[in-house]
Amino acid sequence: AKKMDSKDFAQMMIKDREYETVTYSEEDIPEKVVIKYMRDKYEAAEMPHRKIVKKMMDNIKDNKLAGYFHDNEGTLCQGCHHNSPASKKPPKCATCHGSPFAESDLHRPGLMAAYHQQCMGCHEVMGLEKPEGCTGCHKKK
Repeated sequence: AKKMDSKDFAQMMIKDREYETVTYSEEDIPEKVVIKYMRDKYEAAEMPHRKIVKKMMDNIKDNKLAGYFHDNEGTLCQGCHHNSPASKKPPKCATCHGSPFAESDLHRPGLMAAYHQQCMGCHEVMGLEKPEGCTGCHKKK
């Protein structure tokens, strides 16, 4: 019998693997998320949550690598809802991100910084239009 090399072994291991990217059903994904953090100065920011998830899924639906690694319903969600177990109802950001920050963990940003790193960072990395100034997302009261 011929000894199998590592390339042949790798091909054998993945040939029957399913490459389908999955996430939770549409009714389990909130249509929008309302962020009321700065409501003393601004109206609540409404994030089109379901639209964002659908767009992300659409962007990776034909990608075999994404399909290989996003085979669990909550995997895609973990990009934003990090450091907690994947679930249909992840904890609120404020559960871990205090206001302004946790003095016991200076590497964990405060709530406003966490929101802005996630939201603005995603817009930048994905090449999306970034709202101008605070009122791009938060209507002034």
